[in-house]
Amino acid sequence: MAAIALAGLVSVTSLTAAEWFVNPESGADNNSGVKAAPLKTAQIAVSRAKPGDTIHLLPEGAVYRQMLMLAGKTNLTIEGHGVTLTGADPLPADGWETVAPGLHRRQLPRTRLDRHLLIRDGKMNRMGRSPSVNVAFPAPEALRDGEFAWVPQPDEKTGWLYVRGSTTGLEWSVRDAGLATGGTNRSITVRNLHTRHALNDGFNIHGDCRELRCFNISGHENFDEGFSAHDTCQVWVTDGKFRGNDNAVADVNLCDSYYTRCEFRDSVSVEVLFQGGDHRLDDCRIIASGKTAFSLSSGGNPRSKEASHAKCLVLGTEISSADKAPRPLRIAEHNAATFTNCRLNGITVSNRGKLTATESTLDGAPWSPR
Repeated sequence: MAAIALAGLVSVTSLTAAEWFVNPESGADNNSGVKAAPLKTAQIAVSRAKPGDTIHLLPEGAVYRQMLMLAGKTNLTIEGHGVTLTGADPLPADGWETVAPGLHRRQLPRTRLDRHLLIRDGKMNRMGRSPSVNVAFPAPEALRDGEFAWVPQPDEKTGWLYVRGSTTGLEWSVRDAGLATGGTNRSITVRNLHTRHALNDGFNIHGDCRELRCFNISGHENFDEGFSAHDTCQVWVTDGKFRGNDNAVADVNLCDSYYTRCEFRDSVSVEVLFQGGDHRLDDCRIIASGKTAFSLSSGGNPRSKEASHAKCLVLGTEISSADKAPRPLRIAEHNAATFTNCRLNGITVSNRGKLTATESTLDGAPWSPR
């Protein structure tokens, strides 16, 4: 009887499902949202969408200076069509005050989280700063060509952005994420969507977001993570790429996450960080250039003061140092990892938990963890 009721519900949903189209170049938010009359703002489409609906982001491969927030959504598909959600907005080339030859400044609103990313000709400059590295900005007069400094003002609402060199082709990060979730969400599918230059995470997954399935996504050059799942979320990511973030991915609390054919590289701190929960890497590549290649440890349980211990299954995955410097793989006490048919190169193993490896190699030799 329950199966018949479920089949009926699926049938009704499929009959009533709608397609919503977004196009910032040709759309308007008072349009109907059909392909011939698209919306301008993706969040408007999210707010109108019902269970079973699909949101199309167009034109293909476009850059959206928008952020998507999902809350209370069920059985929703977002087809990105190769769109990139960027956290940055262009800075005008004119209107700067020249304070010394080649040194310019302009007053800007204080950014959320007091994080600062300047993008020059599409390439991020974090000035060595990240959530794991908090260095002081150089004095404005000490800046070298292409560098910047942020000097907050006494009103605590604004600051001076100092830039050495050309003021053309500059962007300034102002949004926290590309796509974020909060509250309760169920059965969300995200395809062909990319994020970059957010002040926090490219994909910032919070709340109780269950059955989030992502295909062909990327998170590049965000101040914090490329992808980060928290709380009691449950996510699958297939064919993801996460490059140039503080951590490529960081999944914490009671979150469960499963990655297939994904690549993690060029991070400042950790490439793959799991704290609590159940995780899997299947046919993935970790190319570590930061402090740590892989870290598995206990995380905070959002429902209690007790720790949530992590476990991870790693299958057919390559983990290597990006250069000649060895990078650590860490398994903390009370946590468990199993590696099968994996290849480790330039990696040092620090195991205080339960670690097993079969049919795997370390620097070309059979790997037998102690």
